[in-house]
Amino acid sequence: MKRSLLIFENSPWLILICLVIAAVLTYSLYRKPGPWSSITHYTLIAFRFLLISFLCFLLVGPIVKQFINRIEKPYYVLAIDNSASISEVLPKEFLSDQINKIKTLGQTLGTSGYEVEYRTLDQTIELKTIDSVSFDHPSTPLNDLLKGIQMDYEGKNISGVVLFSDGIHNQGLSPVFTPFKFPVYCMGIGDTIPQQDVRLKAVHYNKIAYQGSRFIIRAEILNDGFADKNMVIKVSDGGRILQSKTLKLKNPPQLLETDFKLEATTKGLKDFTVTIEAVADEFSLKNNVRHAYIEIIEGRRKILLASKNPHPDIKAIKSAIEKNENYQLDLYIPGISNPESESYDLIILHQISQQELRRVPTMSNHLKAELPLWTIVGSKSNLNRVNSENKFIAIKTINFQRDLVTPSFNPAFSKFQLSPALQEAITYFNPVSVPFANYEISGGAEILMFQKVGNLATTNPLLAIIDDGDQKTAVMVGEGMWQWRMQDYAKNQSFELFDELVSKLVQYLSSNEEKNRFKVYPLVQEFSVNQPAILETEVYNEIYNETYGHAVELELRGPNGFVETYSYVTSLGNTKYRISDLPPGIYTFKAQTILDQKSARSQGQFTVVEMQLEVLSLTANHQLLRSLSSKTNGVFYSEHQWENLTRDLSEKQAQGIIFSEEIFTPLIKWPWALVILLVLVSMEWILRKYHGSY
Repeated sequence: MKRSLLIFENSPWLILICLVIAAVLTYSLYRKPGPWSSITHYTLIAFRFLLISFLCFLLVGPIVKQFINRIEKPYYVLAIDNSASISEVLPKEFLSDQINKIKTLGQTLGTSGYEVEYRTLDQTIELKTIDSVSFDHPSTPLNDLLKGIQMDYEGKNISGVVLFSDGIHNQGLSPVFTPFKFPVYCMGIGDTIPQQDVRLKAVHYNKIAYQGSRFIIRAEILNDGFADKNMVIKVSDGGRILQSKTLKLKNPPQLLETDFKLEATTKGLKDFTVTIEAVADEFSLKNNVRHAYIEIIEGRRKILLASKNPHPDIKAIKSAIEKNENYQLDLYIPGISNPESESYDLIILHQISQQELRRVPTMSNHLKAELPLWTIVGSKSNLNRVNSENKFIAIKTINFQRDLVTPSFNPAFSKFQLSPALQEAITYFNPVSVPFANYEISGGAEILMFQKVGNLATTNPLLAIIDDGDQKTAVMVGEGMWQWRMQDYAKNQSFELFDELVSKLVQYLSSNEEKNRFKVYPLVQEFSVNQPAILETEVYNEIYNETYGHAVELELRGPNGFVETYSYVTSLGNTKYRISDLPPGIYTFKAQTILDQKSARSQGQFTVVEMQLEVLSLTANHQLLRSLSSKTNGVFYSEHQWENLTRDLSEKQAQGIIFSEEIFTPLIKWPWALVILLVLVSMEWILRKYHGSY
């Protein structure tokens, strides 16, 4: 609906003056008759009067005010749970019939005055493509599905969501605990009666084992429906059975646990397969197999953490390092602990100098010239010794005062990568105590974190790192890192981000890798089947500045004879290569590029893990759907109540929302105004020209 009104920037009384001006100017031009008839004369007078009047009228500032009312129809979203658990239990014919009923419901709601949209766990779909919906989604994040609808329809006229699901929720928060602003009408499908089944619920293992040692793979088996039967479970490596056990099934539902103690013989990434042999009349065999991917390495890296006195920072650093089984941490505090290891790969000096450590007989032999060091400066540090013992940073204190500063992440840091979540967390970490001083730092150093005083970002280093080719060194000029770990837990209910910071710094300092100018490596060692494998590429010139524009050839080998080759070119801000749709298993890759007219190579490995969430439980959970409908003022329907669902929704009156909008358009901007002016000018000119006058 549209309604218009003419208003003016200036007083409308000025229109009278416009008419007077038009009359005067017209009279001055046509007061004498011309070489044409009187009818033509008066016609020319009319054209000129209208032209001048309209021009003066536009100068008054007429504005067209339009009132536009738009009615937004109410929406219904038909959300389809297309997870694999549904197709595992229900036949294709049944699912095809359900899809047809969903289409019929959508068409009925459309004729009742509603806008209808269709959603799956993957995406929004159109009515014409709904027949191609595949029930193969590897998980069921029902809460994410409904939250996505709520975000997309924020501020819109949504009457409700119709959810077609078996109620098996296995990823993310339960939708029952999220407040939704629309009613959810649930159509429950699937079988709520447990089937006779034995499934491998989980396998637990450490991802790293040390060559020559023994490690444990623990299997959890869930028995539904079997009693007084035997079951065989085995562990194999590359088709070779390592161990096999026979377990007694009784008193269902029953949870069994069994351990397999295996020996780590050869190093490398190993795929151990845990399998339950089929039991007679078992409902599904897809949940009888699990894989354990374990990396067998030669030995742990040894780290010494030395300090003059106990300090909360020591506890925080120690806890972060010990979470990684690849490290063995020894602690030296005079009078408390005095390890006697023969050698170390990294020494962390917390408010203690190298000179003080050399005075200890059992420690003096550890401080070799090339040994990586991490120095942490605190209130009890001797700054003169700190300045003399490190190669790249000088702290010139002012009146021996201290200051409180917060960390500021340096986005140009390139020694190693921090996750986006950690980069963000650094911005809200608590202040640490640093010397109030002038800082001088050599050109070869990279600063991971700057000092920030209040809201003022400075160029003073808080955590800096240098690698001169002979030794890796890091200096943290503040104490109080323990607060970062506590703050991480208070905000995220885990220590993951702080531990990542310490772990990656320790990993960089303690590694003795060669300075390869061409590196290709996975961002993480383990990817799931529903996410792409991401490989990072780094190429350096002779002075180890990163360069771009290199063509990379990548060969990827995987399970069951999988071999693929890929080609890509690195560019600034785009050094990651993503490979999607990889089946589960162990993958090895070889990459090659040309550097200085010579071939450069890099290789590595990673694993792709199958989640198997959809086969862990195949019993429909309609109670969750009933609770969800009840909490959102919706209604639960069983699969036999399609007519009730269609009738209840279509009988509701479709109430649209009226949106009113006012549009102000100056008349001078209207195309028709220009047309009128052109017509008046043209007609007068044509008549005068025709009758032999200008």
